Amino acid sequence: MQNNIKFELRTYHVHFHRGRGLRHIILYLLYTNGPLTGAEIMEKVEESSMGMWRPSPGSVYPMIRELEAEGLIEVVKTEGTKKYYGLTNKGKELLGGIPKERRIDNAITELESLVNYILDNWDSLNSEEKDRIRKIVEKLKSVS
Repeated sequence: MQNNIKFELRTYHVHFHRGRGLRHIILYLLYTNGPLTGAEIMEKVEESSMGMWRPSPGSVYPMIRELEAEGLIEVVKTEGTKKYYGLTNKGKELLGGIPKERRIDNAITELESLVNYILDNWDSLNSEEKDRIRKIVEKLKSVS
């Protein structure tokens, strides 16, 4: 039951492997990180999903081509065979249109998900990690 709740709360990560979710993730990663290669995009998705999902090249590169064809991303730099993709102005406009309230709501949802992940794995944390978390909790308590 707990796992179902955790995945429902991870709205950004839940649908990443279904249909168009990868599209939004790629755009968001380029928006927040700047230019990335296809391999870096796969790594960032894996990092942000806490290792739960690493998209395959067979899903990432076709989506990159689709986003290029739509004029949302473009190759901004080439180093040998590596291509770095960045957002076009059209892509930036698309992402810049997210209202602040929605960005905050998304951040809160992500925080809830991370808290659930940490609680699910509390017993495997070392004392230093637990202390860091306790300090974060104290910071959050200070704003209430």
